[in-house]
Amino acid sequence: MVIITLKKLGYDLLAKICITHSCPTKSIYDIDDVVNKNCTDEEYKFVEDYFNKVEYNDYDKLIQLCDALALHNGFTLIEKRLIDVALRHGVNEYNVPKWKAFMELKNYFEEKMGKSIYSILPGVIENTFNL
Repeated sequence: MVIITLKKLGYDLLAKICITHSCPTKSIYDIDDVVNKNCTDEEYKFVEDYFNKVEYNDYDKLIQLCDALALHNGFTLIEKRLIDVALRHGVNEYNVPKWKAFMELKNYFEEKMGKSIYSILPGVIENTFNL
């Protein structure tokens, strides 16, 4: 896993972003390589220990939200992005809690902003509906 290499090289923030950008629940099972058993015991233990220690700040949460709002061609509705990932990687029993966590992030930032997150995202309507 690249995160272990980044940590060893002293790139702690980059490692944190790599490991947490799509893991809003701080569950090791948010990571496809773990679910699909594509990691070593050492990597599994590293990720498990990392999630047990890490605390998310608003920067981490914003990166997670941005990841959930973007396709290759720009911004989209969270639901479309989640379905896109599910179609490419499959679904399992861990997806619904993860999806709920992404929706909670959206609500969290909308409350802070006082408006819909979609109101500030250029191209979200066009990309969502292929206009």
